[in-house]
Amino acid sequence: MSLKTWWQSVTGSGVEVLETAPAKLPERAGYEYGVGPGGLTESNQGLGAATQTDRRTSLSQLYDAYLACPWSWASVNAIARTVTAGGLVTDWTNDDGEGDQEQPDKPQEVLLLERMLAYCNPRENIRQILRGVITDLLVFGDAFIEVVWLANQPVALYSLDCPSMLPIADEHGTITSYVQQTELGQRAVFEPREVIHISLDSPRSGVFGVSPTQAAMLPITSWLFASATSKEIFRKGAPPVLHVDFPSSHSPSEINKWVAQHMQRNIGPRNIGVPISTKGGAVVHELAQSRTMDYLKYLEQKRDEIIAAYGVPPAKVGIIESGNLGGGTGESQDRTFMVNTVQPIAELVLEALNFHLARLGFGVEGWKLKFSDIDMRDSKTVEDIRDMRLRNGSWTLDRYRADINEPPVQGGDQPVLVDRTNLVRWADMDAASKASIANKLRGTSLEPGDPEEGEPVTVEKPDKAGVPTQLAPFAGKAPPGVGPPDEPDGGAPPTAESRRLLYRARLQEALAALPGGVDEHAA
Repeated sequence: MSLKTWWQSVTGSGVEVLETAPAKLPERAGYEYGVGPGGLTESNQGLGAATQTDRRTSLSQLYDAYLACPWSWASVNAIARTVTAGGLVTDWTNDDGEGDQEQPDKPQEVLLLERMLAYCNPRENIRQILRGVITDLLVFGDAFIEVVWLANQPVALYSLDCPSMLPIADEHGTITSYVQQTELGQRAVFEPREVIHISLDSPRSGVFGVSPTQAAMLPITSWLFASATSKEIFRKGAPPVLHVDFPSSHSPSEINKWVAQHMQRNIGPRNIGVPISTKGGAVVHELAQSRTMDYLKYLEQKRDEIIAAYGVPPAKVGIIESGNLGGGTGESQDRTFMVNTVQPIAELVLEALNFHLARLGFGVEGWKLKFSDIDMRDSKTVEDIRDMRLRNGSWTLDRYRADINEPPVQGGDQPVLVDRTNLVRWADMDAASKASIANKLRGTSLEPGDPEEGEPVTVEKPDKAGVPTQLAPFAGKAPPGVGPPDEPDGGAPPTAESRRLLYRARLQEALAALPGGVDEHAA
């Protein structure tokens, strides 16, 4: 039995294992920053890290700063937990998001990929591995994942310690292998396909990335020193800065004795309020008032610099400052955090996973890995948006109920428009629109006629009444005194008598034209 046949019998699928690796790319001509003529070796990891020990020491300092500074810890964890909150799922790439396409059944390649992600290794799940990857990116600038292969498909994933990983590359920056050397002297060698190497952006390119922790080392270090100073001040009970003027008769031993007694009797939280006493003519002066508030403000300033370097809004690390100008609302901070910080890091990780696992590992086409979205909006905001979509007809009632996990109801598949107290189905919108216009025209010369039974009302303009046949010969003729200015009586305003005479004349002519003739007086 061949390995491929055995693998298909184990997985119960007819998926063929990839037989060939992707074609090798042509050699590049350019060089990477920091990579010398000899490339990257175990003893030379490039410019700025001449030896393995130097690079490990630098990364160890970043790790210590991350653990010692709570704002660095909070910022890194906020980003890592937000990125992975929804979990890693597969998605159909041809879905346009309009809801008018039915998702096809997942092919066997996708099912195999999901099965491997569901059980990465006996100790870690995929969410823990990816949280560690994002943490390494934010602390060290690089992250490494070990991929265990069986034949030509990955079967397990493991996290790798970043400070102990050494990429081996030629002078052009092309990776040829990876070497891991632990602090205990252990050594492991990996092929390029056995390691997924993810790097953050670097200003001058290069094999290694630049982390926000490295960029924030100055404010982190300042915060640590200020915090240590504040700790010592409060440990001693925030004592005032004193100057003691001893008489010249005091010997150095007497001065040292008084200082020791002062440290024992007056310094420390339990000695707060104990008066300072002297004898022999010594005088005590306070040089400066307590600067505790200055230290606290300095810590806040450095705190803001640290979280700004990570791109984390204050509310995401537990900083609530009411009335802070420029801070924005909670929803605006959420959007800024997602767009500027979380999503770029998530896409960087997904790009590597989709290429190494989905594409090269399982040959997946038309599907991709993604982080499931998490709705971070306030519940009141979400309900208001749902209600607005229902009222303007964007959603049907069944769509609304499906969104809140409720079953559909009869007639709930009809979109409606709710305008204050009016409720109209969108299917009846044409009739409702015409009825509304007809109601506005009621009582005017454009008032439409009564609608036919079973038919919607129309708003067509009524035809103008025609001229009776008997009066057709007189149509368009002006009465006496109202003719054009060039006629004898033209231009003169008509009088009541002239109108009466014209009316009688035209009426007599019209009656005479009727069959049999009708006398005016008889009529």
